[in-house]
Amino acid sequence: MSFFRFLPKPLRRRASRFRPKSFPDHHAYAAFFDVRARLFAGDDMMILEYPDRATQELLFRRAVEKFDLTDKKIIDLGCGLGYLKKYLDEHAPGYRSYLGVDLSEEMVKGAQERFGRSEKAAFVRRDILAEPFGENEFDVGFLISVLGYRVGADPEGYMKRLLREFFRINRVGIAFTHLAPGRRRDPTDFTYPPEELASWCRKELSEKVVLDDWGGVSYVVAVYKQ
Repeated sequence: MSFFRFLPKPLRRRASRFRPKSFPDHHAYAAFFDVRARLFAGDDMMILEYPDRATQELLFRRAVEKFDLTDKKIIDLGCGLGYLKKYLDEHAPGYRSYLGVDLSEEMVKGAQERFGRSEKAAFVRRDILAEPFGENEFDVGFLISVLGYRVGADPEGYMKRLLREFFRINRVGIAFTHLAPGRRRDPTDFTYPPEELASWCRKELSEKVVLDDWGGVSYVVAVYKQ
């Protein structure tokens, strides 16, 4: 049991804000969340770096509403502790199947403990860049609260490589979130201008792109194949 559990919540919240300015690769990024899961056990939003559940659900809603998920195969990349599955069960229960994928062993274990496994849904540990899925293997992909970290020597290159691969494996499209520049004071943030990222998606992935930037710290980009 972590001694952080015995600290007053304001001190725990302050400690939870620590993170490296960058990660050497995506495996180190996953290891960071393995550590967070152990240190801040008992407070899921602190582990996942959301200020509260309402903020998490706002991002879920704005991403999920971009697609009709009826009878769709869904992949949730960087699924964390699995809360998107809970949201889908409550707000879009007509989906065909859900696969939560994360590179963090502790995140996958935590998601399985919280939300279990069924014929319709599962959580797995997998690196989709090293173990790719088939083209159009899923219908809709979500990548939520994953891209706001500097990963590798070329964070932008890593992000775009990941988005290309994620788009390739989804038949209908993907929705992802990112952090907008200048909207909070955190020197560890990896940010990207919303219009620039949407423009890159139109040029490199598909002409059909929807940018949902409501002025918050994060924004949503949805990219469609059809």
